[in-house]
Amino acid sequence: MGGIEGDKHYFIVMKEFTENRKKIQKGSLGYCTRSENELSAVVEFNKKTIKLAKVKQEDLQEISKDEAELLLEIQDMSHRCALVQNENLFKSISVLQINDIVQVKRNRVTWVGIVKDIHKSRLDSGLELNGLLFQVECVEGGDHKMKGRKNDKEVFINAGDITCASNAKVGPSHSNDKENKLYSNDTEIWNKSPVGSQSPSLSPRKMGREKSDEISTSAHSKISKHKTFNSTLSIPGQKLVESDSIALEVESMVEVKLPNNAVVYGVIKWIGIPEGHDSLWAGIELDYELKDASDGTFEKNRYFCCEQNKATFIPLRNCKPDARFSSNLLREIVSSPVPTPVKTIQDNLTIQGDVPPVRENEVLQLMKGRMKGIQGHHNSCYLDSTIFSLFAFTSVVDSILHMPGGHSEKIQHVLREDIVNPLRKTGVVNADKVTKLRKLLGCDTFTSAEKDPEEFINVLLHEVLAVDPLLKIRSGQKIQESYCYQIILEKDEKLTVPTVQLLLERSFLSCDLKFEEIPSCLLVQMPRFGKQFKMFPKIMPSLELDITNLLNNTLRQCFICGEVAEYECAQCLLDPTLHPGAIKQYCITCNKQVHSHKERKDHQFRKFPYPRDISAGFPFPQHRMELFAVLCIETSHYVSFVKYGPSKHSWLFFDSMADRIGDENIPEITDCPQIGDYLLMSENILAYTDLKQLDGFAKRLFCDAYMCMYQSPRMCLYK
Repeated sequence: MGGIEGDKHYFIVMKEFTENRKKIQKGSLGYCTRSENELSAVVEFNKKTIKLAKVKQEDLQEISKDEAELLLEIQDMSHRCALVQNENLFKSISVLQINDIVQVKRNRVTWVGIVKDIHKSRLDSGLELNGLLFQVECVEGGDHKMKGRKNDKEVFINAGDITCASNAKVGPSHSNDKENKLYSNDTEIWNKSPVGSQSPSLSPRKMGREKSDEISTSAHSKISKHKTFNSTLSIPGQKLVESDSIALEVESMVEVKLPNNAVVYGVIKWIGIPEGHDSLWAGIELDYELKDASDGTFEKNRYFCCEQNKATFIPLRNCKPDARFSSNLLREIVSSPVPTPVKTIQDNLTIQGDVPPVRENEVLQLMKGRMKGIQGHHNSCYLDSTIFSLFAFTSVVDSILHMPGGHSEKIQHVLREDIVNPLRKTGVVNADKVTKLRKLLGCDTFTSAEKDPEEFINVLLHEVLAVDPLLKIRSGQKIQESYCYQIILEKDEKLTVPTVQLLLERSFLSCDLKFEEIPSCLLVQMPRFGKQFKMFPKIMPSLELDITNLLNNTLRQCFICGEVAEYECAQCLLDPTLHPGAIKQYCITCNKQVHSHKERKDHQFRKFPYPRDISAGFPFPQHRMELFAVLCIETSHYVSFVKYGPSKHSWLFFDSMADRIGDENIPEITDCPQIGDYLLMSENILAYTDLKQLDGFAKRLFCDAYMCMYQSPRMCLYK
């Protein structure tokens, strides 16, 4: 763009400098002139103008008079510079005409409007510039209060308020193009007229006024006619569609799979064809920072502005709507038609017999993708996620599907042949089948109301099927039977990221509990109250639970010497000199020595029974359980992470209501192998890891864990 106006060459100061003890602020505007072989520069200074004898080209960027008038109305100097650096947006604004569409952000409110007029606002005698304002009529997102000259829907804005503009295509350019810079080594200022400018000035706007009568002034009809934008910037409500990509737009919430298989989430801030490429790309502002992300620049060109390390660029075809949300916008722009869910699985489809869990090498092909898993309907997520976790890839509770008799053979039949078998055989279960099961549970609230997984488990297993309890827990001389275990313990501010192992041990010791027998399936509820209050902001699901020290009447090892233990002490649990957190159990000798210390004389240790008729050979047998699923809830929607094989990377994420089309929910299963790596982190590393640095799946797993499911492969053989 040419900076000349007569003999004036306009510029903006891009780097702060000092001249004659006067600090020239970054973002100041000015111009250079030549008269009688003498050069001088005039620049803004404290709302006035001063003359400079000498300036350096590297501190300045040449702009046209029209551009200077656009910038003049922006009072924030840093905002001026940011707009100039965003070359695509700046050039798009500089050629705006009447009836063009713009996206505006003022007072933290973003809305879409149509340019109704362009005004010169005032005369600046120092720089001989007229500021430029746009009169814009709000057509979308205008529920906020705006006061203009004509009505409440029209407002005057400056160039700094515009975040996107629709007009002729403008690609990224380089402001340091030597052809457009006129420079003298002797004087260090411009001394010649610029070579022809390649970018149009604001003069075409006059044409826009003349044609305004020919163009429909109805903003809504104008927006509806624009299916795509030719510019590299677009506006919400305008869909950009490629034949091989999902229909998305600026401000769409999306998820993107990175080369390292991590899935990240963010909002599209720019769509266009970057310099050097020939297909549509998307510039995405991420929900959290990534190490290799930028601040809105891509290959040395700036396309939008955001915080450092929060912008990434990716081909548009590789983006897809954020599966965590279901909005009207996303429902309308699904690119590939999804068959109506009720037609995907026939109503009368039942699979009889014994269908084993899906094998690891078949899982991704059978179950990954949209319309996979169990389809949700009317608050059924608590049931969908529970059944999927318990039956898809493990047989730990398969006995309830095949046990003879039972309290309700009809429910057993529906669960086995209408839900579990089709899930394992076809990878998807229709919502009608789940609704049938809900109606048979004997309580009307199960058909539509929000419930929790433990409510469903207790009703199904205890009240309906009347199966033996999964857990038998001794409390003193009594044995309690249950199907889930709720962790109960007092708040400890020192615990920032506890493991499930630590929480379970503390809960058992504080309540004086022991497992009467090794459970084949252990469902552990995290310490939280209701669906919102969480005792800990992050919890590390233990990949293995060692329940050896939580078993009654079994051989246990002395914490100190390794011999057979006979005593345990709950008060020693938090002793900082005794490895706090680990269960403290001692042989006779070590117990006497530990509690002879003056600070431990008041401890109430207790003696526990152990099998004296069993040889106490080293090493003592260990009883461990494996994590196979984690149910998560943030506020009122349950999802699940499920392990489908022995590999540490064999993890899937299931959401029965990932999207919605019309009245039908769309379930989706996504592979998330990175979860295996995150679960191998130590709790100390996780404690000091910023949540913004976590993968989206990992953040959900650690922060929203509600129930962790464990199995004992050895005990499954006897159940």
